[in-house]
Amino acid sequence: MVGYAPYRELNERLIWDLIEAVKAVLRKEASDRLRDVYLVGDIEKDPARAVIERMRELANDSTRPITLYLNTAGGNVTDGLAMHDSIREIVRRGIEVTIVVQGMAYSMGSVVLQAASPGRRLALPHSWIMIHEPAKWAGWQSTSAAAQHLDRLKQMQTQIYEILAKRSGKPLQKIIRDTKRTDFYLDAKRARDYGLIDAIVEE
Repeated sequence: MVGYAPYRELNERLIWDLIEAVKAVLRKEASDRLRDVYLVGDIEKDPARAVIERMRELANDSTRPITLYLNTAGGNVTDGLAMHDSIREIVRRGIEVTIVVQGMAYSMGSVVLQAASPGRRLALPHSWIMIHEPAKWAGWQSTSAAAQHLDRLKQMQTQIYEILAKRSGKPLQKIIRDTKRTDFYLDAKRARDYGLIDAIVEE
């Protein structure tokens, strides 16, 4: 019985250490999952603000990578550009941001997608990306219908075309030709070949 107490204490200590190790692993896994942010639905003021605020919180919390999952048909131009610029600011701070298309990234969603870190624009295999004339992003059906907003529209067109051209590596004139008066849909493989994503997340 003399040696039993130390033996029992050793076992209890080992069990306690094991429990603490398991807890630490679970905490790390939970923490890693909390670095995921989701935008599902239209890009509008409230969803855009929620994504921006959450990503800034995560960036201020640590420098570990952040992943944004997109499934959006697009939305408001200025809210989308605010998301794009906020994400780019986080990337410039040296924090890796991965953006994954799951389902679709249409219209302004395709612009937000371009904010990811180099090599981190991804899409699931059956996702779709769509780019089109920036007049439609602004909520107008054609440039002629937006004549009263022509100066602002031209500035938006320039900003959006430059973002798409810079990240895709395509000449600016090709982007303009491909999106002029039409919706230009690409599946994941074509989006990769076109330069709108870097890789496909294989199943």
